[in-house]
Amino acid sequence: MSPDKTRVTSLFLADDEEQARRELEAIFADCPHYRVVGAASDGAAAVEGCRRLRPDVALLDIQMPVLSGTGAAKLILEGGYAKCVVMLTAYSDRESVREALEAGAFGYLTKPFQADKLLPALEICLSRSREYHLLCKERRNLDRRLGERETVDRAKLLLMETKGMTEEEAYRYIRELSRRKQLSMARVAGYLIEQLGGKAP
Repeated sequence: MSPDKTRVTSLFLADDEEQARRELEAIFADCPHYRVVGAASDGAAAVEGCRRLRPDVALLDIQMPVLSGTGAAKLILEGGYAKCVVMLTAYSDRESVREALEAGAFGYLTKPFQADKLLPALEICLSRSREYHLLCKERRNLDRRLGERETVDRAKLLLMETKGMTEEEAYRYIRELSRRKQLSMARVAGYLIEQLGGKAP
């Protein structure tokens, strides 16, 4: 999968080995669609750096002092300090993979780093991250629409009970108020619920 060259992806690197950080910086220096915005040598500094810089991607070594990479990953993702976390490890054993995934990482990269292997693998991780965030957005939109529908349904029921309207009349009443007030039907329904005595059963 080829990277999206229309934008630059910002990266934060965290590894307690200076040589590993330099290798990564050298690889990304040759990629105009990637930009390293910060680096750290321990997990706690990685969390603080990501909190301050808000990179697109945090590349975290699994084994780091002060706070492990998996611990840092959890804090970074919980705080929304990076859109994607990718773990770095010298081991490709099943336990390391499990730790990375449980921490919320979208993938892992193994040492020693080679550009021809690292960059395609990173693009796969980024693709997974984008798909995940798109699904989360769709879920939030669906939850919002369902909540709005429930509010309108409660308002319709209250109008039917208190005003003797039919369901269709109650719906048209809410829709007309929405048009006249230039507010969403959910907002209008919420006001009606407050005015008509609270939540419908």
